[in-house]
Amino acid sequence: MDAAGDSYANATDAAVEVVPHALPKVAPGAPTAVAGILNFRGGPVPVVDLTLLLGGRASESRYSTRIVLVKMLLGGRERILGILGENVVRLVHIPAGQWIEPGARAPGLRCVGKVAELDGRWVQQLRVAEILSAEVVEVLTQEDVA
Repeated sequence: MDAAGDSYANATDAAVEVVPHALPKVAPGAPTAVAGILNFRGGPVPVVDLTLLLGGRASESRYSTRIVLVKMLLGGRERILGILGENVVRLVHIPAGQWIEPGARAPGLRCVGKVAELDGRWVQQLRVAEILSAEVVEVLTQEDVA
């Protein structure tokens, strides 16, 4: 998945599915990083815009723009989260032994990890939970009160 001109891969094997870019239902009052709510097999799935989180601009609606559904631990329980990104062309498994330390890291940038070469390009691990602001996590983990 591309965001802000770089290629990223989810740091875990948590990918559930890749779905076409559908316009999620707008979540009024949610932080701008929350693109909306997607109906996935009859259940609501919040969607965050990776390009906005990393690059400061919203993902463009292109043929290769997709939503990657991932399982992640948020608010103390496993949830499915949609990650909207550009240039999502396939899911590949990169074995743990092929990931290497990048040799340098920006101070305070915890959301990116090791790198691996894929088709002549460097792909960097992305730890999605670490780029979500506290405000976004709060919105994503709110439970309905009946």
